Amino acid sequence: MSVYRFEQGLRKVTPYYLTFNTHVKPRWIGRTITDIFSSEFGDSCEAIKEDITNELIFVRSEYGRKNGDIVVKGWETLSERKLDRFDIICNSKHMHEPSVPEGPASESDKNNADVKTRLKIIYEDDDLLVIDKPSGVPTHPTGNYYYNSVTEILKHDLEMENVWPFHRLDKVTSGVLILGKSKEAVKAYSPIFQEARDQITKEYLARVEGNFPNSEFMVNCPIFSVNSTGGYIKPLNADMLPANSTTVFKKLAYNAEINQSIVSCRPLTGRMHQIRIHLRNIGHPIANDYLYNPINERLHNQKINQINGAIEISLYKRIFTRYPEFNQQQKVNLSVAKRNDCIDLFALTNFKNDHIIQEQLQELRGLRQESLNKLKSAHNITCDICKRRMFDTNKDMSDSEIWLHAHRYEYSGGNSFSYQTAFPDWCNI
Repeated sequence: MSVYRFEQGLRKVTPYYLTFNTHVKPRWIGRTITDIFSSEFGDSCEAIKEDITNELIFVRSEYGRKNGDIVVKGWETLSERKLDRFDIICNSKHMHEPSVPEGPASESDKNNADVKTRLKIIYEDDDLLVIDKPSGVPTHPTGNYYYNSVTEILKHDLEMENVWPFHRLDKVTSGVLILGKSKEAVKAYSPIFQEARDQITKEYLARVEGNFPNSEFMVNCPIFSVNSTGGYIKPLNADMLPANSTTVFKKLAYNAEINQSIVSCRPLTGRMHQIRIHLRNIGHPIANDYLYNPINERLHNQKINQINGAIEISLYKRIFTRYPEFNQQQKVNLSVAKRNDCIDLFALTNFKNDHIIQEQLQELRGLRQESLNKLKSAHNITCDICKRRMFDTNKDMSDSEIWLHAHRYEYSGGNSFSYQTAFPDWCNI
């Protein structure tokens, strides 16, 4: 039986067991497994106890030490045991993956036996596979998504042993994604993506709020975000936060009736959510960005994202006080864009010692757990196998689309290449 099935325009995955072996993170040290799984993964204490009792969750202690690791199992042993840095948490989890959009294939393609995948292939040869990634599908396995990721879908659909993405697109971002088809291709092309970034041009398209400035300009501002589930700053080493995160913006169109613009975005660096955060910070967020522009009252997590955004904006204001240039629209200057210094975010913002922010983070953790419980209880279906409440798989649980699209990816060095897609329909304003 296929791992996938298609219903109501969605690609669904048949539930399955998957074993995770997770090294203990620094913030987990000194906490119990029940504390970790309930606060960070949203599991109920009853479900965690049952899994530990049934030895679906256990610990390999002293991992990597001279005398070898020791397996620690059972509720009586693990219920109060504090984790340490040489532990590995082993967890066999019954996976209920969220649904994702089935792909952009036309109805005729779906009925054509020669069309092997519903993902749109832009280019393919013996080494490379370039697709137009749909919004709502992660690039590779992450979080609750394993089979419902681009790499696993391609491996299944095209009967490939493996495939390697040379770069990454956020789950909610669509557009050009370049992958290698063999280890030899990875060896040949990886240096281009890792070491020849000055010769790579990436252009994204975004639909944003407001009348965007007419002149091309550059934003050079560090990138960080707050994790609302765990209540911590990303990246975790924010005491050494790269000062250089640079995006070049240019307006392409404006519609006064809806007060929205289409913007070309050229990231010169590749930080997580860089374009989305830069646009938010300059007052022109992506119009339907539920995370950085949470104005849609119908979304279940709107309040969470509003509080999360308020914390981030308050921290950015503290940075702008010390570094006003980070809050300015600058002329395009590649020498500025190549700065390699770092800032200490914790020292600048007093993040860890600010009682108000810490209280907001505590509120966020409570709201996140409450939101997860509401989503599961609203569906009111329990899995017969793992006895956990399930999300509704008839809709994508994570707001599958925002108006951000990787339009063009170009390399100007030896064996140059250029791949691009058509403008998405939402660009027609």
